[in-house]
Amino acid sequence: MRDGARSRWRRVGVFGDLPTRLLAHALKSLPWFLEPVLLAGWTAVFFGVARSQRQAVEGNLGAMFPGWSRWRRSWGAYRVFWNFAATYVDAMRVETGTGAVDWAIDGLADFGEMANSREGCIILTAHMGNYDMAASLFSGQFGRTVWAVRAPEREPEMQKIREAELRRKEARHPQFRTLYNLGGEMLGVELARILREGEVVAIQGDRVVFEVSGMDVEVEPGLMMSLPRGPLMLARISGAAVYPLFILRDGWRRYRVKVLPRLELPPRVRGRESAAEPWAQAVYEQVRRDWAQWAVFEPILRRDGKGGEG
Repeated sequence: MRDGARSRWRRVGVFGDLPTRLLAHALKSLPWFLEPVLLAGWTAVFFGVARSQRQAVEGNLGAMFPGWSRWRRSWGAYRVFWNFAATYVDAMRVETGTGAVDWAIDGLADFGEMANSREGCIILTAHMGNYDMAASLFSGQFGRTVWAVRAPEREPEMQKIREAELRRKEARHPQFRTLYNLGGEMLGVELARILREGEVVAIQGDRVVFEVSGMDVEVEPGLMMSLPRGPLMLARISGAAVYPLFILRDGWRRYRVKVLPRLELPPRVRGRESAAEPWAQAVYEQVRRDWAQWAVFEPILRRDGKGGEG
């Protein structure tokens, strides 16, 4: 009985599948004008239940903005949860066919350079907006296959839902493909092959989870940021061009794709990864500017006491 109760709680928890199933069912009959009520209630429930995630967001904001009071950090964390919920609902609307979103692109010149290149390239992005929704919709505009790398879900029931969604996306968008980061070296070998064939690999470079190897980089005096080492190593090994690209939510079902110029990685220095700083800065500068949309629920930032806010 205890095991059964634990299993049910796992499925209704933060990473469980039942909230997503309930949301998908509700959106089929929910009028658009009641969506803000659903959104507010859903955010409040998860903000209260997800204690460790809430503390991680508050910790990241406190490290980023050391002058913030405890109340302001808590309010900031709620805004992060709210934006995450809004993008999640928007993605579910698109997935269930009960709504659509509008898109705009900033940096059309850089977008065109990336799309028209015959060489493989890496899209460096962060957990902002909705990664899967954007990658699938824009894959056709590149004229070549976009491979999105993602971490597996924590619960097997949720993983089944996500895989079914991704298979439907791949059927609708033939140039969109997904690969899971399951640990080990085989993923890196496969991604290097894909880049050699002139295709596009989209990687989120701001989250260290599961067995992913991390690195700490100083992005401001005294401010350290933990980032996954793999994407940078892939860029080094493959020699592929790297384009920072971020998805931002502008308002009610409105999103913006922000494409930045190609990231120039410095030459290697023996005994030190000299490209870690520009790689980390490309991510940090964007998440600092749009912190309320940075949906990372693990401790990423910390201050070592040597510096103040930059």
